[in-house]
Amino acid sequence: MRDTPRRNCYSSGMKITGFIATLLPIVLGSFGCAAQHSSRVQLVEESGRFTLMADGQPFTIKGVGGVDELEMFAQYGGNTIRTWDAEGIDELLDQAHAQGIRVVAGIWLEHERHGLDYDDPKQRQEQLDRVEMLVKEHRDHPALLAWGIGNELELGGDFDTALRQINDAAAIVKQLDPQHPRMAVIAEIGDDKAIRIQKECPDIDFIGINSYGGLGSIKDRLNEQGYTGAWAATEWGVLGHWESGNTPWGAPYEPSSGAKADFLRDVYTQAIEPNLGKTCLGSFAFLWGHKQEKTATWYGLLLPSGEKTERVDVLSTMWTGNVPEQLAPRVERIEMLKGNPMGLRVAEEISLRVLAHDPDNDELDIEWSLIPESNAQSMGGDFEDSIQPLPVEFKTDGQDATIVIPNRTGAFRIFVTVRDGRGGAGTANLPIYIVENDA
Repeated sequence: MRDTPRRNCYSSGMKITGFIATLLPIVLGSFGCAAQHSSRVQLVEESGRFTLMADGQPFTIKGVGGVDELEMFAQYGGNTIRTWDAEGIDELLDQAHAQGIRVVAGIWLEHERHGLDYDDPKQRQEQLDRVEMLVKEHRDHPALLAWGIGNELELGGDFDTALRQINDAAAIVKQLDPQHPRMAVIAEIGDDKAIRIQKECPDIDFIGINSYGGLGSIKDRLNEQGYTGAWAATEWGVLGHWESGNTPWGAPYEPSSGAKADFLRDVYTQAIEPNLGKTCLGSFAFLWGHKQEKTATWYGLLLPSGEKTERVDVLSTMWTGNVPEQLAPRVERIEMLKGNPMGLRVAEEISLRVLAHDPDNDELDIEWSLIPESNAQSMGGDFEDSIQPLPVEFKTDGQDATIVIPNRTGAFRIFVTVRDGRGGAGTANLPIYIVENDA
């Protein structure tokens, strides 16, 4: 396959000397860009301790998954973002570099559960041809830190097949770009995932682990498998919606933004911080941005309206050692003062209260909404349609609210968003079930 044309101002690897070399920075500067050089990153091991050396300097990943608000991310002390694919990231790489942010460029490998047949040589080769194209396109960018090979490729498919395709892809990446390490990203570690990658994927340098409720015990479980390599937490920060417990009608309980912040802090100090400079290379909190996955607020560190949540303050404190000057509101929970969330009736009036406060004593703006429960049965972060709130009126008095239950039956959630007017917000929701009024 021919090299993909490079569309950025970074070095193409061509050696330029003499008068042209002297003139080139001036010419490039007149077009608004400066000559840049490819990054050089190595994974170094010494006595079982691992270090990423980025352009000759030790580098610890203080990262997130996501691509939004990079200037804000850098201001809070973050230094690395992770993408799930490398297609179309030219501008993103430039933006990250301008903010001093490194990028782990994901290379998406299609999942069997989405219909790809890895037993078909043609389909397998098409995937590998795409790997080659993406590596050639981005390998010389100075923001590049490493390559992420696949993401949870094993979910809904055969692990042997996933291992084969991961290492086939990694071998291509290594041949084309030996200057950047390769990471295989898996969904948790199972009974033997980590050790099998170490034994059967020689072209993978370290593993990325997407772990939610189980991250606190990850080092012990890696030891039990016999895994002796380096690792990074590539998705983490909250309890997953499959881990948090359910209502009698099967709706998962979402922790409030305050509870999520506490969980993130506990897990970081328990599992990540003690292992930095040893086997852990750092972490990528999920998600820098927002998405609909079971709810619109479950995973996002930011709201769709742009505000940060308390978890951002916790991450910033962990990354920098300093507490941010302006803190997000803390939301503990919603209490139902009048009514039974497990059996509300049409036309019933209920009373609610959000338990929240602002660490900076800012005046809080509180927004309530009623939203149908998601019936999506997606896996591994697959796309879900957003859900619009019902056109109902909440009567509010400070942190209290009342609502008359609409003429709709089934599973719903009452959401509350608490904003401080200074870029911070907190959220909570309460699952409810509405039944017919017998009257």
